[in-house]
Amino acid sequence: MNTERFLTHLQTAKYSDCTIRAYSRELGKFETFLKELKLRVNQVKGIHIERYLRWRDPNGVHKAASTRVRLAVIGSFYDYTCAMANGFIRNPVDSIRAPRRQSPRPTPLTEEEVSTLRDGIANSRDQAILGLLLYSGLRLSELCSLNLDSIRVEYLAAGPTQQVVGVGRVIGKGSKEREFLVDLATLKLIHRYISERQKAVHDALFLSNRMRRINPRTIQHMLHTWCRRLGLPSFHPHQMRSTFATRLQKVGVPTQEISKLLGHASLETTMIYIQPDARKLRAEYFAAMEALNPQMLWPDTSLMQ
Repeated sequence: MNTERFLTHLQTAKYSDCTIRAYSRELGKFETFLKELKLRVNQVKGIHIERYLRWRDPNGVHKAASTRVRLAVIGSFYDYTCAMANGFIRNPVDSIRAPRRQSPRPTPLTEEEVSTLRDGIANSRDQAILGLLLYSGLRLSELCSLNLDSIRVEYLAAGPTQQVVGVGRVIGKGSKEREFLVDLATLKLIHRYISERQKAVHDALFLSNRMRRINPRTIQHMLHTWCRRLGLPSFHPHQMRSTFATRLQKVGVPTQEISKLLGHASLETTMIYIQPDARKLRAEYFAAMEALNPQMLWPDTSLMQ
């Protein structure tokens, strides 16, 4: 197995020295594996690549990131080898499906950070935007698309009093229309902003300083500016969405309902946004076990020995 020409090709393609060394190390491992099986490069098939991945990870941990890197290195080597062989060799990595790359879990704000932002922002437009991000869980693109007539007020009968809630409709991901809810405090902030802002022909709910529909970059910059003024880390608007989901989960809203409010197509996506509460999970587990098996109310102290 001759990898020198391939590594020279990477140098010519302006790959960094660090990347080339990493490729060289991985291909060295692959060459050792082929020697153990007494295989030539042109004899390798998809099943051998799968065996190599298990050989590289004998403990069965199979970290997705490491697997993707190994497949990328070997796949690149075979792409080059196939090109040099005028197509007489097939790339065995093509038949292997790489593990899906998981999106990083957005970090929710703490209650102290939420309070600092909520109480520190003085601009009525920015207060209303923050309210929709924190208490309605809107995506940034959804918020920017809102018009003056996107939200209507509904009155819910609750005993002798009436509860006021805002109900909005927006086009979410996949061009699917979905419903979102707005709390009374945020409704008041939106009403105050509309009453204070300059007259505009535009139907957009939120306007930039140039009296145009606000865009995601403007909101990101606005949030960054307020965080700097208030001595907070620079938060991304997407973290507000995670904060919305995590706070609902903490007060007992079912995951299925949180998923609907976020406009997710699957619960798997929702779980990325929710930070599980370990203490609450343990308490609920104990309560469930107590209900299912009431004879096991007292712990067996011998288990602690």
